[in-house]
Amino acid sequence: MDKYIVSAFHQVCRDASPAEAHYVSLYANEPFYGGPEEGGWWGQDVVLIAYQEFSTREAAEAAKTAVEKLATELTAESKKEFGDHCLREMEWLEERGLDSDFLPEPDGETEYFVEIEEKPGTQVSFGCRHYE
Repeated sequence: MDKYIVSAFHQVCRDASPAEAHYVSLYANEPFYGGPEEGGWWGQDVVLIAYQEFSTREAAEAAKTAVEKLATELTAESKKEFGDHCLREMEWLEERGLDSDFLPEPDGETEYFVEIEEKPGTQVSFGCRHYE
């Protein structure tokens, strides 16, 4: 049905252009610890952080380059924060003479990435919260 409508539209409007959109989308891979089953398992959610529409592919490509720099900085910051968090937990456990199993497993560091899409949010996914 959709192809028929588009074809009919182009018969009426012979100079029509196809509808195009170019979105630069910033995503985050957010890991999570699922549980201790089978020695522990992790999952990952892919979350849309923000997006911007551009009228041309060229403009979107230029913006993507700048946003990729931001994504790299955010990923490095997340890695550092995760390392600092783990160090604080290890020091806290050591001060109290506790084993590392006393605290829950940390989720992990967030990684950021950028996509150019025709529709924002196509990469979004949520990991399974139970062991399979």
